[in-house]
Amino acid sequence: MSKIAATIQRIKEERVGQTGKRLLLVEGSDDVTAFSIFLEKKRGNQQWEQHWLLHPAGNKKILLEMLAAEPGWTGIVDRDEWSDDAIALKQKELPNLVILPRFCLESYLIDPDELWEAFPKVQKDKISGGVERLRATILHEKAKWLRHGVLWSVINPLWSGLRALGFKEALLDVDKAQDDTVIQTILNEWHQFLEPQQIFEAFQSLHATVNAKEVSEQLHRWIHGKLFYQSVVHPALDQLLGQKAAEERRLKIFRTRTLPDDLAPLWAMLGL
Repeated sequence: MSKIAATIQRIKEERVGQTGKRLLLVEGSDDVTAFSIFLEKKRGNQQWEQHWLLHPAGNKKILLEMLAAEPGWTGIVDRDEWSDDAIALKQKELPNLVILPRFCLESYLIDPDELWEAFPKVQKDKISGGVERLRATILHEKAKWLRHGVLWSVINPLWSGLRALGFKEALLDVDKAQDDTVIQTILNEWHQFLEPQQIFEAFQSLHATVNAKEVSEQLHRWIHGKLFYQSVVHPALDQLLGQKAAEERRLKIFRTRTLPDDLAPLWAMLGL
């Protein structure tokens, strides 16, 4: 039995059992907590637990493999750097998959306008200058992080592209290793795929396009939410509101922020 098959069997035995509940897979344990909060907001009083179980797959790759093996299960993953074309292809392969509309789950914690609405009055009163100061404090290095996020979206997919070209196993075959022409052909394919000027121009073009978009779309879709929360938002809120553990603040914001409108595809998949 494969490792994935064994994991699925264990979940069926230990979690699902005879409950008759449906399973929603998320990437990690932090996601379980956040989506539990969202589901409580959606249904109230934990009514969702009567019909659904949340379970962490461990990572995105494992989750996708589990959904392929169990079409009756549902899963949600971060969008990350996936393009619209990649998403369409993946959802065609896995109709039981929901892809987060934002870069990652932490992207729900970094928009200063959404944060302002999530703060109770006592916290708003601490910020001299109100929402304008909150925006200025969080967004003062937005251009730096936007450039990083766009480059991430260009560079990260190169690995899967290389793998599709047979990197590196295509040249580890004993018979191919005997043929200089084959070796040179494969190396040239890899070289052309990683042509530096072409990649750089793709980055420049995408950066120009994204740079012209609304700030909210830049924050939600193109900035690496997890890194931005850890490196910018949390320190900014420490400065404005006082010291608090990053994870404690993360959960507090999830609890106090409004239920995001863009999670509608998830509710539709879950029948909520």
